[in-house]
Amino acid sequence: MSVLLSWEGMLALLLGGFYGAVFGAIPGLTATLAVALFIPVAFFLDPIIALPAIIAISSVAIYAGDVGSAVARIPGTPASAAYLSELHRVARKKGPFYGLGISAMGSAVGGIIGTVLLIFSATTIATLARQFSSFEYFWIAVLGLAAGIFASGGSPIKAFVSLLLGLLMSTVGIDPTLGHPRFHFGSPDLLGGLNYIVAMIGLFGFSEVLEHLFNNKEEKYEAPQKVDGAAKQFYLQPLLLIMREKWLVLRSSILGVFVGFLPGAGADIGAWVSTSFQQMRKKGSTEEEEEDQEDDRIILAGTSSNNSAVASAWIPALSLGLPGDTVTAIVLGVFLMKGITPGPLLFEQQPDLLWSLYLTFLIANLVLLPFYGFLTARMAAFLIKVPFKLLLSFITGLCIVGAFAINNSVFDVWIMAGMGLLAFLLRRGGFPLAQVVLGMVLGPIMEQNFMVSAIKSKWDLMSFFERPLALLLMGATILVIFLGIRYRKRFQQAASSS
Repeated sequence: MSVLLSWEGMLALLLGGFYGAVFGAIPGLTATLAVALFIPVAFFLDPIIALPAIIAISSVAIYAGDVGSAVARIPGTPASAAYLSELHRVARKKGPFYGLGISAMGSAVGGIIGTVLLIFSATTIATLARQFSSFEYFWIAVLGLAAGIFASGGSPIKAFVSLLLGLLMSTVGIDPTLGHPRFHFGSPDLLGGLNYIVAMIGLFGFSEVLEHLFNNKEEKYEAPQKVDGAAKQFYLQPLLLIMREKWLVLRSSILGVFVGFLPGAGADIGAWVSTSFQQMRKKGSTEEEEEDQEDDRIILAGTSSNNSAVASAWIPALSLGLPGDTVTAIVLGVFLMKGITPGPLLFEQQPDLLWSLYLTFLIANLVLLPFYGFLTARMAAFLIKVPFKLLLSFITGLCIVGAFAINNSVFDVWIMAGMGLLAFLLRRGGFPLAQVVLGMVLGPIMEQNFMVSAIKSKWDLMSFFERPLALLLMGATILVIFLGIRYRKRFQQAASSS
């Protein structure tokens, strides 16, 4: 811990946070890619400095993915897509400082809650995670998909169609269980599947360009152009909102922790489930002020769940040696490179390393997120002042660069453009886009765990209902569907009576 508090440790945290802020704000350049590119540098650093730097990078980069959502409706991560429309509306109506302030402060509070739970319950929660098999992971994916149907705020039927489209796209490429090529149409570039980050850039970014070219209208931001009181908008007002909605933040953070500690689940599913529950709680009021408050609550639910899951994803990594998400999977490689073996003995043999990680999470959420969050909000405030036609060209360039940067492939640029055209057509029919991404993210998880479970049970489908935890998750899925239909009917009645 003394190494972390040295000038070298503080410099690593500051530079890591800055790197994550810049990297995450560019569409297509995700937190995972930022950490992956940092690994060659991490190899030459002391683990007590390298691992905290990785935490700072991932924590800030995941928040910075919301900058594209606020300015240009381009989510930086699949989790950001869960509350994309709400964040973009708030940034336009009340200014990017307020919108991104909710995101940053919500992420910080959620991350602190997740860190506290990580410190006091890592071994206990890891014991529960050890009970999960492929049957439980299948039901977790189904639960996420069921919640996603009701997260659009529109027609559940259209959301279901979008979800099915995303699931269909997730089947392109090599079968994850049996290794058979599917839907590649003779193209070797499709054998690796459709990258959901590339698809997301096209669905949200390039489709926005096509939408404005088709409508041929100038975008007018309602947000005030002056930055007077920017700190008040970014810090004070979101913190007052968090105090008013403290139970929402606590509930969403705990839900994010629960989902995050499941190996392979990560922050994306946690954000989707949290925003879906909050969407179902909407009262359907047509008052503009009430609608604005609902948007604030949905953003708060998604961001607090998002970063609490980032912290809890380290629980299975530290306790069991199982990656909670792609970032911790990379970190496990760093552990092994440094001769550190994750597992129960790590808590006894490397206490200094563990407390350095805990302290880093607290510093990242208490200091780095608010500081770099404010800098990225200033950048967003500058971007919305740019003439919109010029901004449209800038967005197009970012879409092309972001899609190409994922795999250094021109083919991905064409996939991005095709996804943009598809999204343009879907928007004409009123079909939500975020559910397409959700289907692409959860589809492989659901398919692989279904096939593994079916094969090991010799295709006895009743085995999916025999384990107590599987039954509990199945019950939660049914409850989500029941509540979703009930609240959706209430929302439609309120809307029709207005």
